[in-house]
Amino acid sequence: MGGILSTILDVEKESGVSKSTISRFLHGNSVTDENRVKIEQAIKKLHYKMNPIASGLKSSKTFTVGAVIPDITDSFFPPIIKEFERCMSENGYNVILSDYGNDADREIKQLEMLSDKKVDGLVVATSNTKGDHIRACLNENLPVILLDRLFPDLDCDSITVDNFSATYEAVCECIKLGHTNIGAVYGHFYTDGERIRGLQKAMKDNGLKPDPDKMLKLQLMEEAPEESIAKLLDMKDAPTLLFCSNVYLGIGALKVRLQRNLNIPNDISVLVFDDIATFPNHDYISYIKPEFSNITQPLTEIGKYAAELLLERVKNPHRKYEAVNIELKTRFKLTGSVAKLIKT
Repeated sequence: MGGILSTILDVEKESGVSKSTISRFLHGNSVTDENRVKIEQAIKKLHYKMNPIASGLKSSKTFTVGAVIPDITDSFFPPIIKEFERCMSENGYNVILSDYGNDADREIKQLEMLSDKKVDGLVVATSNTKGDHIRACLNENLPVILLDRLFPDLDCDSITVDNFSATYEAVCECIKLGHTNIGAVYGHFYTDGERIRGLQKAMKDNGLKPDPDKMLKLQLMEEAPEESIAKLLDMKDAPTLLFCSNVYLGIGALKVRLQRNLNIPNDISVLVFDDIATFPNHDYISYIKPEFSNITQPLTEIGKYAAELLLERVKNPHRKYEAVNIELKTRFKLTGSVAKLIKT
């Protein structure tokens, strides 16, 4: 027996654990380790799914959560949401996926809609510059986990990566190879700001002065990066190293590379925050050699930790807690796209 036909009575029979204990486990209450293992094994074998409507009537929970993202076709989010949904499903929660199309006003309306539907929690990758709509959710005791993009003045749970330190360390490595003339293209989101801050700190700590004319900020989704990258390449004193602060700008650099038939790294060295080839439907890029040096984000882990943190919050809705930021480690991959300018 399995699938939607399985009931809590089937789990009781399979596990040998009483229905009341199983119910406590399903609603986030503590049980003994021995019973927990038995229940989890029975649930997995029977593919048991808790009835969110019936359970919600008894517990005031809906056993649904919302995942609010800018664009489902954006290659960054599918691996995160896929793992998030898997983890939530294993714990009896359904996920309502909400795509606000990079429209900040629509994002606010979708949060209001999900809150009205009494979801038990939210994960949000915001495009807003102010967090009033997030604060409103928190004031209603609706747990929110911010993904990737934060509000510095808002205490809210979040999952990010080591944007500042990872960029700092990678750029320091490039400077050791002789790159003192560095240009960058970066976006307008929180993460881009942290990354460009890491780059500038690396330059200053190595006795270099960042050139504002070579640090180009773009409004992502409105400006194509190719024009800005071409502008840097065509400078009289063109940078020897180009830093792209995210995957979209890295793809822009790839387009310019192919359009101009650039020799990488002889014409210019390239460092990208994000490994383009690891994103869905972009694996073919690994065949274009040399691959861009990159800082790789653990996308699946972001989804996993977001689910674990949200589950902790929704299972203990009345517990007072301090907001936490889980900062995951990235990995630096130095390839032949960064030239060695210092002879040893």
